[in-house]
Amino acid sequence: MKPRPKEIALLIDYNSNYYRTIVTGVSRYNKLSGWRFYTYRGIPQITEAQLKKWNGAGVIGRLSPELIEMLDYRGIPGVNIKSDHVQLGGHSVLMDNPKIGKMAAEYFIEKGVRHFASTAWSIKGVSGIDKMDAFAETLKSRGFETTILQSQSDITNLRKLLPLEKGHTVGVYAAQDFLGRMIIDASLNSGLRVPEDVAVLSTDNGPFICDMLTPTMSSIELGAERIGYQAASLLDQLIQGENPQDMLSLIPPERIIERQSTEILAMQDKLVGKALHFIKENAQHPITVDDLIAALHCNRRVLEIRFKTEVGRTLHKEIRRTRIQRACKLLRETDMLIEVLAEVCGYSNRERFNAAFRSEMGKTPSVYRREFRFASNVQV
Repeated sequence: MKPRPKEIALLIDYNSNYYRTIVTGVSRYNKLSGWRFYTYRGIPQITEAQLKKWNGAGVIGRLSPELIEMLDYRGIPGVNIKSDHVQLGGHSVLMDNPKIGKMAAEYFIEKGVRHFASTAWSIKGVSGIDKMDAFAETLKSRGFETTILQSQSDITNLRKLLPLEKGHTVGVYAAQDFLGRMIIDASLNSGLRVPEDVAVLSTDNGPFICDMLTPTMSSIELGAERIGYQAASLLDQLIQGENPQDMLSLIPPERIIERQSTEILAMQDKLVGKALHFIKENAQHPITVDDLIAALHCNRRVLEIRFKTEVGRTLHKEIRRTRIQRACKLLRETDMLIEVLAEVCGYSNRERFNAAFRSEMGKTPSVYRREFRFASNVQV
């Protein structure tokens, strides 16, 4: 007689795009494991009250230290997926909050933004704080400061709080999508332009929030499906009696989805801005620094000095970085052969492309595609 599938419980908030996407990753892993999920009113979820009486094989969800202790006492393995507690006492698979904040800061800096603000006021626990701290620390390392919007009142009155200067954009990072939307609404209500006066970048890339407003909102795609897959894989190991030594796995953010709220090029040096625009528009061609100089009709040495001062990179490194960003997008979103992809990113052969990609990303294009197209540990 065929053994009955193990029953798994999901302690999930389905109102959140982030957690719904995590469940997609769990579902993908379930194609390998063949679990059965506890359901409540036809939905694969369990409440805390139900969890206290349930006696299944394992739990994935928003686990508190108290729930972890209770599950341990009853011999039920659990994997936490919520960054609310510094000391949890169990296994967790979480988004890498410091890397998210760092990514946001670097994105604005590369856009030429020099005035900043951030908010995470409504988020309990350490998740929002970690993002905000990393955002501020990254800016500080580059000589910048950030204004922190600490309450709904701060957002409502942001015109009085933002470091607004005529002709300069303020980059505002929001630790959650709905906060970013509040920033956009408050900006427009105050007569500020988005993105010219206030550029907004949020977190989680929920289409319901990011696309259903004008202007549409740029957001960090967290790769939550990878978190779900990794959490399910870890739970499977625990169910099988294994004891992984690493109690915490951090999954880095995937990418930034650019929309209208950050469509700016805020370089104070207009010549540098023109150089960046040329590089971006021609990254698919095998352009060189000489091609750039010829197109802008400027002195090479003058542009190199001004570009390095404003952007923090050489012209050559910026051309390579822009090409590799294009390559990353194609690796994630297409089945294009590496040889073809190298050509459409401006490289004459795969060997040169591989060398440039490894120098920029620290891994080969093939490894990058495996890591980011599919959930963690999926072999392609």
